[in-house]
Amino acid sequence: MVNDRMKLRGHVVAELYGPDGTLKQREEMHNLVTDVGDIYLAQCPYGTPWATNGLKLDSASTAAAKNGAGSFVAAGTYISGSAHAPTLAVGASANILKITHTWAAGEATGTIRRMGWVDNTTDAGEANAAKTAAMTVFAADIAKGAADTLAITWNISFLGAP
Repeated sequence: MVNDRMKLRGHVVAELYGPDGTLKQREEMHNLVTDVGDIYLAQCPYGTPWATNGLKLDSASTAAAKNGAGSFVAAGTYISGSAHAPTLAVGASANILKITHTWAAGEATGTIRRMGWVDNTTDAGEANAAKTAAMTVFAADIAKGAADTLAITWNISFLGAP
């Protein structure tokens, strides 16, 4: 009998740079795929899943969750101007999806605590988790000033049986 334990592992790196290009802060953490994300990923091989084409930053301190308040970027805590389409590419190996984006100086300023991988780039938070595939919570607050740049690299590894 074959026991295949397929799983996903997300690894997120956030790097905050000052106006002179000096690294001010680096955070590494894992993500949590939401219930909606589970459905999205299950539909990829055979169906027509919605496109996960946006990243949104959040100031909430809510823990990431499979569903409920921790599974999406809410309207009241969405960081204005942070909704952007990321660059999607193959990562270090063929089983890794690499998601990257850099928020330039003047974009998405404030205290950043969480990030969502969503299906849109509308400059607003979400009403519920219906549009969010995954969430990550940064280990420490990221205070992005108007002159700072924030670079995100989010690697999602698709893992088969060990």
